[in-house]
Amino acid sequence: ADFARLTEIGTRDAYHQALNMPRNTGRPIAYAGSTTGPEFNDKESPLQVWWSVRPRTLKVDAASVGRWCQANIFNEDHAHGVRDLVTDPARLSPIR
Repeated sequence: ADFARLTEIGTRDAYHQALNMPRNTGRPIAYAGSTTGPEFNDKESPLQVWWSVRPRTLKVDAASVGRWCQANIFNEDHAHGVRDLVTDPARLSPIR
């Protein structure tokens, strides 16, 4: 899949969102979460959000991600750090 196509944004049902999310990767599983990043490995993030993850994956052309990084409305041009895997049950949210 082409990353730029998948990430085209627009308004649907009065919400800004990616318009071309794949429909063949299963029903999204939603859970409460927070922002990510290595700065939150040892402390809670102050920002609370909802995430949804689909159970199946879609292969994306890596070169299309590189092209997207060269020009996108978010001015994103590289990968960002990620938080360590959270395994402490007290810091995990229930799956809905």
